[in-house]
Amino acid sequence: MTSKTEKNLPRKKMKMSSQVTMKEVDCVVAEASNHFGINLYHLLAKENTNVFFSPFSISTALAMLFCGAQNETAKEMRKVLGYEVANIKDEELKLCFQKLLCALDSNQESYTLNYANTVLCDKEFSAKEEYKSLLEHFFKAFFQEVDFVNGSDDTVMLVNEWVKKKTNNMISKILDSLDPLIVLIILNAVYFKGYWLHPFKEYDTNPQDFYNKGDKNNCKQVDMMHIEDRFLYTKMESYKALELPYKGADISMLILLPDSEDGLSELENSLSSTFIRDIKQSMSKRRVEVALPKFKLEYSKSLKEKFQSLGLNRVFNRGAHLNGINDSNELFLSEVNHTAILVVNEEGSEAVAVTFKLLGGGYGPVEQPKFVVDHPFMLVIYNTENNLILFMGRVVEL
Repeated sequence: MTSKTEKNLPRKKMKMSSQVTMKEVDCVVAEASNHFGINLYHLLAKENTNVFFSPFSISTALAMLFCGAQNETAKEMRKVLGYEVANIKDEELKLCFQKLLCALDSNQESYTLNYANTVLCDKEFSAKEEYKSLLEHFFKAFFQEVDFVNGSDDTVMLVNEWVKKKTNNMISKILDSLDPLIVLIILNAVYFKGYWLHPFKEYDTNPQDFYNKGDKNNCKQVDMMHIEDRFLYTKMESYKALELPYKGADISMLILLPDSEDGLSELENSLSSTFIRDIKQSMSKRRVEVALPKFKLEYSKSLKEKFQSLGLNRVFNRGAHLNGINDSNELFLSEVNHTAILVVNEEGSEAVAVTFKLLGGGYGPVEQPKFVVDHPFMLVIYNTENNLILFMGRVVEL
C-alpha cells in the first residue's frame, strides 16, 4: 500500500537483557521514570498552581515512541527520559517495560491498578510491521487502523470512548478535534483505586481552615479528615513526611508537608530524583495524629513546551529520526497532552491519567507528632517495592 506520507509529504505529522532479574527491572525503570518525573515536576511547579500527573503514564507512552526513534533523536530522548541515568541499554528497554507491566498485572489483590496502551494509525500510513509487533508484544499495545482524513469525527469519538472506558468514566473527553495532518496517535491510560490500610472515620471529618497558597488571609473551610494511628513518619530540616499505605501494602501515598505555610517551593527545590529513597531511610513507625483534607484534583495540560525545556527538541521537528516507525523523513511529534484526576476521601484514593501523543509528520521528639495538612503540600502515590512513582502532584489551593 502506498502511504499518504509518500504521496503528500506535508501530511507526515503526529501528536503526541533477558537475564535481568525482576527486581533489577523494577529498579531501573523506576529510576528512569522518577528522574524524568521530578524534572518535569520542577517545571510544572513554577506555575504556582495545583499540579497532578503520572510520570509512569507519560514515561510509558514516550518509551513506545522511543522504540521507533534513531540517531540523534534517540540520544536526546535517552537523556531526557532518564535511560542514561538508569543505565538502560536501548536493546533492554522494551524487555524492562514488558516485565514491569507483567509484574503490575500480577500483584494487585487489594487494589485496582490498570493500564492500557493503544495506537491509532491512519489507514494510508505505513507503520512498519516490526514496530507494530514490538509494541504489541512488549507493551501490550493494541493497533487499530482508522481514517483520519474522511472519518476525523469518528476518530475523535473513538479516542474519547476508549479513554472513558479505560479510566472507569473519570475522564470522558480528551480530544475535541483532529488536525488533518495527524497520521498516528499513541495513547496510554493508567487507573488506580486503593483503600486506606487505616481508613479515616467519616464521623471524624469536620470543617477546618486550609490556607490557600500559604496565605493566612486566604483561608477556606474544607472537610478535614482525622485519624490517629501508627504510620511511617519523619521530621526533616524544613518539612515533615508521612506515608499513608493502601491495603495490599505495596502502594502508598507519601505526603510532604512544609513546616511553614508558604514553604512548599523551598521544599520542592530541595528534592532530587532519589527523594523517596532518601526520605524512607529516615522514616520510622510512630503514632501520629493526622488531619488531611478531602479533595479532588483535575489537571490537564499540553506538555510540549515543558519537554522542549527539558531538552527534548529534535523529535518535535520535521525530519526527526523516527525511521523505526516509518521510512519517511517527515514524521515528527506534534503534541503531547496529559490529563490526570485524583480523588481523596475517607475510604482511600482514586487516581487516573491519560497521555496521548499525536504524530504527523534522625530521632524525633518523644511527644506524639501531629501532621496537620492545612497548607500547601506535595504528594506522591508510589510502589513501595521499587519506589516507582505512579502519580505525583502538589496542592496549593482547595
